[in-house]
Amino acid sequence: MASTPIILLVKRSGNASDRPNTSTVQVGEVAMSFGAADPGLYFKDSAGSIRKFGSNHYGATAPNSSPAGSTGNSVGETWTDSSTADYYLRVWTGAAWQKVGAGSADSAASANFATSAGNANTATVANSAVVASGIAVVTTLPTATNGGLVYLNAGASGLYVSANGGWILT
Repeated sequence: MASTPIILLVKRSGNASDRPNTSTVQVGEVAMSFGAADPGLYFKDSAGSIRKFGSNHYGATAPNSSPAGSTGNSVGETWTDSSTADYYLRVWTGAAWQKVGAGSADSAASANFATSAGNANTATVANSAVVASGIAVVTTLPTATNGGLVYLNAGASGLYVSANGGWILT
């Protein structure tokens, strides 16, 4: 193969958002769209669906929101949504764009991780320290719970985790 160059031709288009149609691509065949607005490589899977692989789409509107070719998106396709200051990473589920990860929650009620107590869905005050996302700096440990809390005990110089009603020095 190194001595004889092989040219592989694929269906291709330079039009923006020009995704291949299932009727024009065979199972396992590769198609390419190199239009700058929504470039990507595509193939038809064994179930007859067009799948996109390649770069993550970045922009204020979802990929293929103004299609020149086939409508819709590929299951698992990703998009970094720059329409808000949060820059959500989204994935296409086959029905809708879903935000990825708990850090992408819109409200504290649906978050299980927060970078500050003000953003946490649960916060506990213990010895004048606010526990958010399970970590706080204290000088004495509060009563232990069944598990899940982490404290940095400045008085005893250690990181403690509550487990089985007691504290474990890590």
